[in-house]
Amino acid sequence: MTHNDNAHDSSTPGADLPKFSVNVVPTDQLRREDLGSMLKLYRGGEITPLIFGDGNKPEAAIIPFAAFVRLMKYDHAAHVRQEAASQAELSRRVRESDASGEPGMTLEELGDELVGPAQAMIRRVLNDDE
Repeated sequence: MTHNDNAHDSSTPGADLPKFSVNVVPTDQLRREDLGSMLKLYRGGEITPLIFGDGNKPEAAIIPFAAFVRLMKYDHAAHVRQEAASQAELSRRVRESDASGEPGMTLEELGDELVGPAQAMIRRVLNDDE
């Protein structure tokens, strides 16, 4: 096993984790017996993941199924919160536009504002090429 002091990917959005250490098992050293041993530990309540990869770089983790379910629930809840915030912002803009009585922005202008100027420019360039 090897030691890695910066095991998480800080380039991933939302991956602002404290530094932590993991033991990385090289893929070519992972054996069927290792998986059986981890399953026994998980059945006994252990939660430590088995992390493996090559070149001392963590690439995958085996975790207890209960931990996987918690992660899925957390991700789903975060997605629902983000979607609700987006819908609330759209509703607020519609109400403000209706209340002002002035002509609002086009759907394209709204899309450009919501995705940001750089992505809007890319989208316009791509649409011009079609």
